[in-house]
Amino acid sequence: MTGSILALSLSGNYDPGAAVLGGLVGAVAMLAVIYGGRAMGMTTMDLLRTLGTMVAPDSSKQTAYGIGLMMHLMMGALFGLVHAGVLTAFDPTSSGDATILGLVIGLVHGLIVTMALPMMLTMAHPLVHRGDIAQPRIALTGFGAMTPVGVTMAHGVFGLVAGAVYVGIVG
Repeated sequence: MTGSILALSLSGNYDPGAAVLGGLVGAVAMLAVIYGGRAMGMTTMDLLRTLGTMVAPDSSKQTAYGIGLMMHLMMGALFGLVHAGVLTAFDPTSSGDATILGLVIGLVHGLIVTMALPMMLTMAHPLVHRGDIAQPRIALTGFGAMTPVGVTMAHGVFGLVAGAVYVGIVG
């Protein structure tokens, strides 16, 4: 580290444990954004139920939410590894730069998810096929007009938090 408190060097310091922890904390922060938006009526999308019923469509509500939470946290850990790898590769020079880069990575990820998830749900989700979950439509607008913005912002929060946790540990 140089003389500045904010100076940073991630190059060669990739830490998978810190990356997983950052991803898990980011995933929880992301859920707060998603379910906050749901509580405010901005979306009808129920992420944990959607994930859980994708693999156990006829399960109880508790089972579906439990499976959905486990899937979400596993994806958070995986994407935490990816985000940390990208941060390490870009080697930002300050904690602020790393946090902004984490936000940008998350926003790009969110845009990709917003565009790809409707196709995936339409093709693969058994409850969408049965009509028990709304058709997602383009950019997830089938769950409400604000859903694309919310999903993108939630992924931005994931990137921001996962990056900040990772940098806080490794940097």
